Amino acid sequence: MKQALIGITTDIDDGKSRKHFLHETYAAALYHAHCAPLLLTAPALRFKAEYEALAERFIACVDGLLLSGGDDVNALLYKEENYTFNGAFSEERDLFEIALCRCAVRHSKPMLGICRGIQSMNVALGGSLFQDIAVQLPNKLMLSHCQKAPSYSASHEVELARSSTLARILLGKGGVGTDDKRVVSVLVNSFHHQAVKRVAPGFVAVAHAHDGVIEAIEPELNTVVPTQYGKPHPFTIGVQWHPERMYLHHKHAERLFQGFAIACGLK
Repeated sequence: MKQALIGITTDIDDGKSRKHFLHETYAAALYHAHCAPLLLTAPALRFKAEYEALAERFIACVDGLLLSGGDDVNALLYKEENYTFNGAFSEERDLFEIALCRCAVRHSKPMLGICRGIQSMNVALGGSLFQDIAVQLPNKLMLSHCQKAPSYSASHEVELARSSTLARILLGKGGVGTDDKRVVSVLVNSFHHQAVKRVAPGFVAVAHAHDGVIEAIEPELNTVVPTQYGKPHPFTIGVQWHPERMYLHHKHAERLFQGFAIACGLK
């Protein structure tokens, strides 16, 4: 079996230690899907002039890119001010992930964004975010998007467009069915306070929570050149939940990593 090599972005401790780190479940989920993870750490900010060139080298080496979870995104990157309810962010991580994401699109490499990853992907390709959904969304019956249950447990439902690439992957062969329903549902976990607001050009929201929060995006496949950065691979998918915490207990989460592995060339 040929393993796909997957680059994974890491988080940065914003304290004095400045450690780069990654929750073990990301690598474990990729190993489970017969992929080999490769950690991509953001260089120090003094090297930011080299980020584009470094991104090109990294993307040339890997079969796919996984944008992991973590802190917030600098609102200046989507032309907004940072309000009091925006949290900590890392300038080097933001800029390096943007370079990686745009490079992956240019080279049509598969990409999976998880939690912060969907947000980073959306911003990199021209979209914007709600800096805090509880403050900025008008729905007074907001779901709990920062659950207190164990991270492998599902805490709310998301509705998927049944025609989407994501729905076909999550539900497996025949799982979408042949009825007339336009949406299908899965149960997910939730650990976030930011979310996609304006979807990036060339992409479409394909999953929503019942309170209106966008839970997944993917390319509009009928668009010839969906973005100014090139044509994304069909598996350029961002999800707001954490499937890497769920894959041992929920089949749809396992299928997502299996689908990613196949898109990245697993044979």
